Amino acid sequence: MLKLLPYRFKRIGAIATPLGFSIWLLMQFGLVTRLGEFLGIEDSFYLNAIVGSISFFSFLFGIYALTFSYEKMEDEMIRKIRLESFQFGALLQLLFIIIGFLAMVLIEEPKDGGLMLFFIMALFIFWLSYIIRFNYIIHVGIYKYEK
Repeated sequence: MLKLLPYRFKRIGAIATPLGFSIWLLMQFGLVTRLGEFLGIEDSFYLNAIVGSISFFSFLFGIYALTFSYEKMEDEMIRKIRLESFQFGALLQLLFIIIGFLAMVLIEEPKDGGLMLFFIMALFIFWLSYIIRFNYIIHVGIYKYEK
């Protein structure tokens, strides 16, 4: 039986996921390096490594908390929707991998780090499609609860 986190972790995940991703994205655009130079840090490699690690792992923890936390009203229908959303995410990930490999074969070999980026995107497509579909069906779709 799957052990889920308490419902309060869903709110923590809803904050940690976009915050971690945003900070990581700002680091990729060099904003952390500029901030380090402004603060007088000559070698901003360690600052980038620390900020990048914290933001990436907060993003991963946020995804984990959003995915594996209880709903307010957890019943058999929620478990069924959870299972169907996992299946939908797996199918979408499989389609992405097949189309991606076909594109790599037909177009050209991926350049520096392209294959690693492809597999990271495949992982994120699975989790994000699961989270989006699950929450859409519960809160907007036909299974919306009367509160």
